[in-house]
Amino acid sequence: MIGGIVPAVVEAQQASPAGSAKSDAATTQSSPAAQPAGSPTPGQNSPAPVQFRGADGKPLPPEIQRKLEEQLRNNPSALLGNGSAQQQRGTGNDILVTTRRARGAVIGDVPPERTFGPLDIRALGADNIGALLDILGPQLASARGREDGGPVVLLNGRRVTSLLEVARIPAEAIERMEVFPEELALRYGYRADQKVLNVVTLERFRSRIGQLGLLAPTEGGRESGTGKVDYLAIRGDTRLSLGATYTRAASLLESERDLRQFVGTPELGQFRTLLPSSDQVTLEGVVSGQLPGDIAATLNGRFEGTRTESLLGAIGTRSLRRHSDRGIAHLGTTLGGPSGPWLWTVTASHDRSTSNTRTDLGDGAAGREPARSTDARTMADLLLNGPIVQLPAGPLSASAHAAVEVSTFDSRWGRGATAGHVSPSRQRGAAQLDLDLPIFHRGDKHGAVLGTLSANVNLALEQLSDAGRLRSFGYGLRWSPSSAVGVILSVADDQTAPTLEQLGAPLLVTPNVRTFDLVRQEVVDTTRIFGGNAALRAEDRHLVKLGVTLRPIPRTDLTLSIDYVASRIDSPIAAFPILTPQIEDAFPGRFTRRGDGVLSAIDGRPLNFADARQKQLRWGVNFVRPLGPVPPGLQNGNVRVFGSEAEARRAFPGAVFTQADPGSAAARSIGNLSSRLFLSVYHNWYFEDSILPRAGVARLDLLDGGAVDVRGGRRRHEVEFQAGAFKRGLGARMTVNWQSGTEIRGWGSAQGDLHFGGYAVVNLTVFANLAERLGGVHAPKWLKGARATLGITNLFNTRPSVRDQAGNTPLSYQPAYLDPLGRMVSFTLRKSF
Repeated sequence: MIGGIVPAVVEAQQASPAGSAKSDAATTQSSPAAQPAGSPTPGQNSPAPVQFRGADGKPLPPEIQRKLEEQLRNNPSALLGNGSAQQQRGTGNDILVTTRRARGAVIGDVPPERTFGPLDIRALGADNIGALLDILGPQLASARGREDGGPVVLLNGRRVTSLLEVARIPAEAIERMEVFPEELALRYGYRADQKVLNVVTLERFRSRIGQLGLLAPTEGGRESGTGKVDYLAIRGDTRLSLGATYTRAASLLESERDLRQFVGTPELGQFRTLLPSSDQVTLEGVVSGQLPGDIAATLNGRFEGTRTESLLGAIGTRSLRRHSDRGIAHLGTTLGGPSGPWLWTVTASHDRSTSNTRTDLGDGAAGREPARSTDARTMADLLLNGPIVQLPAGPLSASAHAAVEVSTFDSRWGRGATAGHVSPSRQRGAAQLDLDLPIFHRGDKHGAVLGTLSANVNLALEQLSDAGRLRSFGYGLRWSPSSAVGVILSVADDQTAPTLEQLGAPLLVTPNVRTFDLVRQEVVDTTRIFGGNAALRAEDRHLVKLGVTLRPIPRTDLTLSIDYVASRIDSPIAAFPILTPQIEDAFPGRFTRRGDGVLSAIDGRPLNFADARQKQLRWGVNFVRPLGPVPPGLQNGNVRVFGSEAEARRAFPGAVFTQADPGSAAARSIGNLSSRLFLSVYHNWYFEDSILPRAGVARLDLLDGGAVDVRGGRRRHEVEFQAGAFKRGLGARMTVNWQSGTEIRGWGSAQGDLHFGGYAVVNLTVFANLAERLGGVHAPKWLKGARATLGITNLFNTRPSVRDQAGNTPLSYQPAYLDPLGRMVSFTLRKSF
């Protein structure tokens, strides 16, 4: 932006001869009707209109165009360099303007929905990128994605092997974060069902961080503690990161909560855990740098080990225990660089996880029932991005992605007559092509009226050794009539195969699972069988999305987003649902009853439903502003906060530093500049959500009595609200998550119905940067870089409430079963060295 603080440079160069256009610039032929002063043409001395174009070949925004024209009229030599204006114009009176892209910019010209500067990030009080993803969850959620899918995360505009590669980067190392719509994911070889978060780090940064955290429910039990150490050094394209974490959590027994047991078994809660005890250790490291040939390289590794122990009931006075050990190892690398006007990226990784579970089933002679699995995956992919041809509105660009993958899954369970073994494997080859076609641009003659309009089309093919050929196809339009309005229309059709774990997970038998039988209106303890299902089929997803983003007030960080999504999934893959009359009617072979009709066992392995349909509107508002007036010109300034003057001098050697007197107007302005007030609200409104379990049975309306899990059907309304403030080192953040009520409809009469009340959960976090609060620049050295955080999750100890027609709560729907922890208090002390 001319006159602003932005990492971009505008410069003029002599135009290339015809037929030799440069890859990083474009030229515009001036008309002899209106030449700039000092640039005569044969026969007249009138100025020619000039159109400046950026490095992508597209006209610059009108406000920048006007400023450049004014500079050209007033001082052409300053804009065009030491040569004369006529020389810089070339023989055809052309002007060539090149721009350097902002450091860490993403591929293409998709505008971000939200941008967070360093002061915005600092005001959130987050420790690292992983914590930022949790805090900003509502703003990163995709209405068109799967419910458990987070955003695609990029680092400095480049792909990473996984989120875990960057999750521990501290918030202080971030220069900016940008949230993009799902369409950008296509440019990086992903499906368009996840938003994209681009994290740009500072060019120079170094930190050593230690952190201790304690967490405990106010009702007792499940106390946990966490210790972390991290080291990070960034110097240009070189990055070294090392980290370790240890977490220990106690178990939570049913006897530690107000839970009713079966008549005659009041002590049973001492032998059953609501949550297991656990120990977890994590070690990870990342190293990246620049190789010869302008190639950026990254190598990362990670290991995670987890051990858990749970109680499943008792036989006599002896507890039935389950021990589980799980290990996860990851090794990945990324290489990337330019090749002429194109960019290429190679990503490769190997992941391996092992699981060993031993379960007491009550037969002392047989010992513990084992279940073991090993999951291994090796993959490599290539991504190419670049322009194909220059069009009037900009370049036609393409992204080509190719991948190969080999996966194996080996599982064993049981012993003797109950022993089993499966070992599915998969070889996968995939190719994807994405094309972006610019139609109009606001800077050209058509775009001046219609705005910016572009089209996108993408096609992907997968060949799987066990599932055959799968295909994905999509197209869309992106229209921006002004800088304050953005509209996206997209259509997608994609197929997804079941994972090897869904196909071949080991058979795991869990006794004494408390279950509400809606058919007989009673609660019983059943045996639940988990594992893989080799008969699963690929699902086929069809989706249409219309999205609008508005920025209604100029120079104000206020954003309104509206997304409408309609989807249909054929043969959706799902975890086995709860027992309802409709589900038992559709899958009678999954339930076992004794001779007297009492439910004794459920086969809970995953399955395919016939189809699922959903229509949803998601809208949200975000507002951010400083708390008070700020220095002129710095409202959107790129400001970096240092813990000490010494740290600032290391980052900017040779700079001149001045200090504002405490209490002065300058000091107040600086305090206001780093302060923030932020508000956001998101509302999910479901118009349709239904499932057809299988052909020939009734459709389940999840908005009207149907259900597939213990929390009831789909809640028609979900609201996520967040508010916070930060100033002079003290910050607070509050979130409120509200859901409307729902119900599970029984069989025949309303007496079998279960009603789930609407409820809200309020979370509160308060944090203080200790040096800023206790002395500022004169604070003791040991306080500098220290932050204390106090958090209360579920402030009002709200839990789901379930009632039948008589107003009673079934035994298995007691609030502590649905939310065992309730209100929790956490305290974290973090120190940066």
